[in-house]
Amino acid sequence: MNDKTAFDKMFREWYAQLFYFAYQFLNDTEASRDIIHDSFEYLWRNYDKIDERTAKSYLYTVVKTRCIDYLRKASIHKDYVEYAAQAAERIADDNIADDRIAKIRTAMKKLTPYNLHILKECFIHKKKYKEVAEELNVSVAAIHKNIVKALRILRKELGQEGNKKKD
Repeated sequence: MNDKTAFDKMFREWYAQLFYFAYQFLNDTEASRDIIHDSFEYLWRNYDKIDERTAKSYLYTVVKTRCIDYLRKASIHKDYVEYAAQAAERIADDNIADDRIAKIRTAMKKLTPYNLHILKECFIHKKKYKEVAEELNVSVAAIHKNIVKALRILRKELGQEGNKKKD
């Protein structure tokens, strides 16, 4: 094929058919137009190597391949956007968690060493009030009283006093 008039004729005759062919894959007018234009440009650049009898099937193959590539890239882009959003969410959650941990540590510094020891034994080491009372040689009521006092201080320091049920 080496005639510009023949190429123009092909473009006019096949453009609409190829556009609808691409549109069936993509459901996107602009992307379909871009692919058809790129495909005809590719045909023009390789015009002298292509047999005029097979040009139409050649174009359909080029359009189909480019549509598949477009969809593949769109899928990868969508997956990346989802991954980036999830990563940003995890980072934000981690930052919130880090902030909470820092606030809790600061609040725990307001406790007396005795209250802090009892709180750690009961909540971190998961010991029962009775076990801690026996270790410290005090009553279970004393342990309970110290836990209530420690939690009140922590709530106040963490700004959660309003969350406590009022009687």
